[in-house]
Formats: sequence, structure tokens, C-alpha cells
Amino acid sequence: MDNLELNLKLTVAHVNTMLKHLGAGVYTEVADLINLLHGQAKPQIDLAVSAPIAPETAPETPAAE
Repeated sequence: MDNLELNLKLTVAHVNTMLKHLGAGVYTEVADLINLLHGQAKPQIDLAVSAPIAPETAPETPAAE
């Protein structure tokens, strides 16, 4: 069961909290897990940052009078 892969949905805040606590761990015990989290999260974050804002989710701007 140790090799069973899970897909989890977490916010950036959740991941940052996990990384903060992992960072306090013994490097040899947590380095691989930190690298795994970073490797999976970074491409998703880069994609979200570079994606244009959809009109329905863009903040409203006041109409010029």
C-alpha cells in the first residue's frame, strides 16, 4: 500500500504550511518529500500565473461616466 498514489487538492496556503513544518525536519528525512511537492506544484503555479484572466472571473472595473 506504500506505493499507492493519491491525488490531493490543496491550496497554496496548505502546501506552504506543510513545507514550513517539513523544513523544520531532519534534512535527510524530508528532502525527497519537499522536492516531490515542489516538482508537482511548480508547473501548476507557473501555469496559473501565466494564464490570462477569464472575463467572468476578472474583477469589475467601474464604468467611465
